[in-house]
Amino acid sequence: MSQTSNQSVVGPTWERRQLTFGQAFATALILATYTGVLTYIVVIYAHAFTGGFILGFKIAGAAWGLIFLSSFLSYNFLGRRIRVEIPVEQGLSFLRRTLGPIQAKASDDITTGARQWNVMTHLSDRGLGVGVDLHDMELDSAAAALQICISVRHKVGRMTFISGRGDSNSRIPRLRTTVLTMLSTPEILADFHIWKKRSTITLRPRKPPLPKREMILKMTALGVPLGGMGAIGFMDVAQANTLSGTVGAAAGLFLTWLLITHSR
Repeated sequence: MSQTSNQSVVGPTWERRQLTFGQAFATALILATYTGVLTYIVVIYAHAFTGGFILGFKIAGAAWGLIFLSSFLSYNFLGRRIRVEIPVEQGLSFLRRTLGPIQAKASDDITTGARQWNVMTHLSDRGLGVGVDLHDMELDSAAAALQICISVRHKVGRMTFISGRGDSNSRIPRLRTTVLTMLSTPEILADFHIWKKRSTITLRPRKPPLPKREMILKMTALGVPLGGMGAIGFMDVAQANTLSGTVGAAAGLFLTWLLITHSR
């Protein structure tokens, strides 16, 4: 069992996926259209819906062109960094093989109930991930099983641990606390979310982090036109007030950050 539990932690399964010409074009079209429509609304609103329609088309058209060109080039050359989804069947099969030694150890537990812990009955497909029932074994066996699950988490993906509520009348009242303690480490929280429910604790992969170099490139490519259009729009509303232009530029940069971090 020690050989299995000491497996090296596999790195997060992220990859940079190149987009086709059509995918990069469609993504850029959506971003540009979204920005253009917002810019047009700001301009015609600034003119109280009188005389600003043509000006709105000109400014919104310029914004559309700049955003489309910069985002198309960005996605076409850089692609997207995504997490490789692990099929539940694959993760379940792998975890059943990996936890084989725990099944042998649990069979020797003298304080377990009538049911015997088995990889076929206590590991299951929960639709969105693998379910791991930690009942029907002693606390040290459950901790050993959890440690193995943690060490291979990047090969399994989403896992839901059935720990019970941790009530004082439970057969293993410390089980839920043990699970939470073992999962709540900086190393795990760096790339996994923890969802707590009444009797289960789910470990769900986070989105891949955005590299600093890519963040700078995208903030430059999208932030300059969005910030510029925001400054122009807000200054137009406030009759060339410099402070309003600064607020508009900040709003444009904030919108850029939202687009970059929430559209991956």
